[in-house]
Amino acid sequence: MDGIQQFIDTVKRKLGELSFNQKIMLGAVGVATILSVTVFSLWIQKEDMGVLFANLSPEDAGATMDELRKMSVDFELQNGGTTILVPENLVNSLRIEMHSKGLVTDSVTGFEIFDGKSFGWTEFIQNVNYQRALEGELTRTIESLTSVQSARVHLVLPKPSIFNKAQAGATASVTLKLGRGVHLGENQIGGIQSLVASSVPNLNVDNVRIHDTTGRELSSSVQDTDVGRSQTQLELRKEVERHLTEKAQGMLDRALGPGRSIVQVSATLNFEKIESEREIFDPQGIVVRSEERNEINSPERGTEESSLTNNELNRTVEHVVSEVGNVTHLSVSVMVDGHYEPSEDGGEMVYVPLTDTEITNLRRTVSTAVGLNTVRGDQIEFVNFEFQNSDPATGTGLAPDWIGLGTQYGGKGLMLILFLVLALILKKNLNGLLAGAAGATDSGAGTASAAGPGRPGEDDHFDGIPEIDDQIMNDIQDYAAENPERVAEVIQSWIKEINLGATMSAGAGE
Repeated sequence: MDGIQQFIDTVKRKLGELSFNQKIMLGAVGVATILSVTVFSLWIQKEDMGVLFANLSPEDAGATMDELRKMSVDFELQNGGTTILVPENLVNSLRIEMHSKGLVTDSVTGFEIFDGKSFGWTEFIQNVNYQRALEGELTRTIESLTSVQSARVHLVLPKPSIFNKAQAGATASVTLKLGRGVHLGENQIGGIQSLVASSVPNLNVDNVRIHDTTGRELSSSVQDTDVGRSQTQLELRKEVERHLTEKAQGMLDRALGPGRSIVQVSATLNFEKIESEREIFDPQGIVVRSEERNEINSPERGTEESSLTNNELNRTVEHVVSEVGNVTHLSVSVMVDGHYEPSEDGGEMVYVPLTDTEITNLRRTVSTAVGLNTVRGDQIEFVNFEFQNSDPATGTGLAPDWIGLGTQYGGKGLMLILFLVLALILKKNLNGLLAGAAGATDSGAGTASAAGPGRPGEDDHFDGIPEIDDQIMNDIQDYAAENPERVAEVIQSWIKEINLGATMSAGAGE
């Protein structure tokens, strides 16, 4: 008990020696420590939760929640109540138990519909069940895709006919519910179309329609319409123009420097699909196809001969299909900056236009890069003038994009300013604490000297630190570099004196 009481007294004495600001800082640190330990303890004790069921209907979710409450099992809801979380160590057992009780059922029926007794089924019922099973299996496969939350598949399977010309093809319609912010690309939509078409007999890919829950058609078959073709053609034209522009712009940036040239390319594409068939006959290339000879002997006329020759002309048949999307015309516009040279008096930089030889070389290089063809009427316009945003000091580059730089580095600069402000506040508080400690030390030292023997009533006088010039600082640095151990001892002695003065001041206060 004496040791505990002595420890408590020591703590009280130490706390009494602290200033008001020091007590506040110590209390804040203590509260933060207690909160951190408490939060960490609660986090450690919290059980890991696992997904029991996801994408539940409201009816299945309600029945599952009622059963979990009866079993006194803690659970959490997510995703608007469609996902139920339970302790991770109970996921498997609860999932089996819920399925055994029939609380959560799969609303999609596949080919397991034929697992039961089918005795007495008519042909019509069998055909209907086969269609339901095929739709269910396709739905399950599509819902397994990561971008799809749920799907519905509708199939139209025509009756088989003994006449091939009268046989109608199958059709399919797929409705997709996508995740939030998810967008399917053309390749993904085409993949779903191919999946459905390959799973259903006599189903063409063009007969598969895909929609989302808003009613918007996603399938590539929309491209068969006039609007779809126009959109595709416009995208292809933009892609060609962007590709050619990047080729020319990248080459000029390497040669002249970034920001000293502007290139724009306008392309005209031919989207007409022309099929032609030509049949060419060569009159010089005659080939004997067949020949028939007849000989008749008559006492009156004697012997008569006749022949019949069938010739075949040399014939060439050509079937020509023109490619779609060929470039029929290019228009290229190029603007380049000139040179910047120092003036004769050594002042500001002076703009100097490019020479005719330089312009000719650049024009020829750009024409070759974009594949300019003068035979089909392609043209290029090359203009050289001084850019308004050029930097005359360097002669290269445009004025900096302050908005882009602010967006890129603004956050970092704000964090740096905040850090500097916090550092200044901390420095101010530390200076105040050190000043208070120094004042307490001076007060304790003055009291001790006044009560000391041999100097009654006489106070120590300190005239302050003398002015230190560069020579003294250099000498101190040299000495510290040569005698680091001695300097450390001196600093430790100073610290001991400060602690001793604070202790004496506290004793005098008591």
